[in-house]
Amino acid sequence: MNNKVLLFIWLLYSSTTSNSQERPPYFFGDITQREYNLKVYEKDSTANAVFLFEFGRSNFARSNNSIVILTRYYAKVKIFNKEGMQNATIKIPIKNNQKESEKVFGIKAITHNGRIRKGLNPKNIFVSRINSNLAEVKFTMPDIKENSIIEYEYTLESPFYFNFKGWEFQSHIPKIYSEFYAVIPGNYRYNRSLRGYQKLSKNIVNVVRKCFYISRYISPADCEELIYAMEDVPAFIEEDYLNSKSNYLSAIKFELSENVAFYKSKKKYSKNWKSVDKEFRTGESIGKQLKKVNEFEKILPPELYTGENNLTKAKKIFYHITDHITWNERVNLFSAVDAKKAYIDKVGNSTEINIALINALNSAGFDAHVVLLSTRSNGLPTKIHPVLSEFNYAIAKLDIDNKSYLLDATDKNLPFNLLPFKTLNSYGRVMDFKKGSYWYPIDVKNHYTRTSLKLKMDDSGNFKGQMQKSFDGYKAVAKRLSIDKLDREEYLTKAEEEYGTDDNLVINSYKNSDVENIEKPLKELFDITIENEPSGDLIIFNPFIDGESRVNPFKLNQRLYPVDFGHATTTLFNLQLIIPESYKVKSLPERKAIKLPNDGGLFTFSIVEKNNKIQMTFKVIIKRALYDPKEYPYLKEFFKQIIKTQKSLITLEKK
Repeated sequence: MNNKVLLFIWLLYSSTTSNSQERPPYFFGDITQREYNLKVYEKDSTANAVFLFEFGRSNFARSNNSIVILTRYYAKVKIFNKEGMQNATIKIPIKNNQKESEKVFGIKAITHNGRIRKGLNPKNIFVSRINSNLAEVKFTMPDIKENSIIEYEYTLESPFYFNFKGWEFQSHIPKIYSEFYAVIPGNYRYNRSLRGYQKLSKNIVNVVRKCFYISRYISPADCEELIYAMEDVPAFIEEDYLNSKSNYLSAIKFELSENVAFYKSKKKYSKNWKSVDKEFRTGESIGKQLKKVNEFEKILPPELYTGENNLTKAKKIFYHITDHITWNERVNLFSAVDAKKAYIDKVGNSTEINIALINALNSAGFDAHVVLLSTRSNGLPTKIHPVLSEFNYAIAKLDIDNKSYLLDATDKNLPFNLLPFKTLNSYGRVMDFKKGSYWYPIDVKNHYTRTSLKLKMDDSGNFKGQMQKSFDGYKAVAKRLSIDKLDREEYLTKAEEEYGTDDNLVINSYKNSDVENIEKPLKELFDITIENEPSGDLIIFNPFIDGESRVNPFKLNQRLYPVDFGHATTTLFNLQLIIPESYKVKSLPERKAIKLPNDGGLFTFSIVEKNNKIQMTFKVIIKRALYDPKEYPYLKEFFKQIIKTQKSLITLEKK
């Protein structure tokens, strides 16, 4: 796409007819002395920048014989320091499909440095392709300095009235005031929902009579006028253990429920699950694919249908599909799905692979169903009513002997009943076409990491012994990938760096077991030497050579969204240290035991010395995947105490 075409698409104002022409509540280029003088945002002194004012206005209009949504966006931002300068780069996402595309035009941008102004050169507006359905218009404001004020506006034209974007009040920097104004013809009826934890300061709904007119139709439509606003919106700070910020950003979301055409035909979009089940059962995509059970029975190897018991037989089928079909890194949830072809070609998208698994299991007499879900980065699907566009992935649910298993055959490194981590997003919808669909929790078993360290100190202060480690679940998957990716020398060098400090740990020998058997825990055995320099008559030693938590992941004063670990975990670390007769224990770390509220977890640490032998046990149990924001202060203190303990030292003194 050349520059001339770009200028035509993004800078030329296309001919449209808007039903609402009231003046917006701002004057472009109007900067007050107070805004010039502002050096820090009082309500968040840590903010590197702040939205002084933000306004959006959406209305329906006619463009090239079709109805589009025009959204005019305006922002005025104060940049306080160098860190805040990143906000001077503006990115505007543009959606498209094979037939239609969004457009951006009317871009206007100015940088204010005191009374000196500099406008954006149109040559510095660029477009880049993100993927087949998404592009990005990008520009960087000119002449950015500390205490600059940037001001920009543009209009987005969208033909996708089904996916009316709505408005995000919250961002990564605070906003003093944010307002969204919309005029929606009565022909388009939307369900609206307020997400996030901030309250609206303005919530106005009016009916405007005969406000939207299209030629050839005599009667103009009435409109719904909406005004939503928030004041003093805090920045949304992303922290570890967050699945998708879109779940918790304060925003107004719209979902089209009904469209009444101007010639009075009506089309409903909001449905109940009963009608969705029927569509899926008779549909051309997933429903049609799930009817190919008999075809899979003909092409699958006969030996798959034998086994000592049902579980053994199900595992044989699962691992056959996993090994036979390679994932092409595509998803294609509701389109381009042909499970039989994927099996024959030995390559397919994720939906094809998992439907092939379901058909193979059902051909063996099992009860398997497809589960629709939304991945962690995609956000949570609403439970109020079916919104199929919120789902982006499919897995399998298998019921054997009154026990359920969730399966995904796309990753050859994952064992039976272990899902890809990206799919651990609270719940999914099981599409049972006989009994009716239902919600089902996406939950996984507890995952363990066990370390046993047996050391003996010599008279010079060095420690020698063995370290045994055992991993299961996702830790085992990661370890197996690391072992497979690195050669032996690289892997052991990395291990010495991970477990030692200042090059003081040497791995003398190493062996592992069950690397290939992914259904069993991965085990490692290290023969190690830890070199330690005495400090006079003292030996100071940190026993936590394998401390997993080095830094507290929770730093916020307040977190208004849940903590999502993905799954429960247990970490166990045992130490047995024998010290020579020439030394005695001068001090040991303090014992601790902490419980999280609501039976959320446990941290225990104990250490004793008897007959020149030190025994230490360290255990951390995270019992749930999800923790409420009210539990955040307890989690923060919980990890603070864990890290404090892992920095504790054993002090030995020469007799």
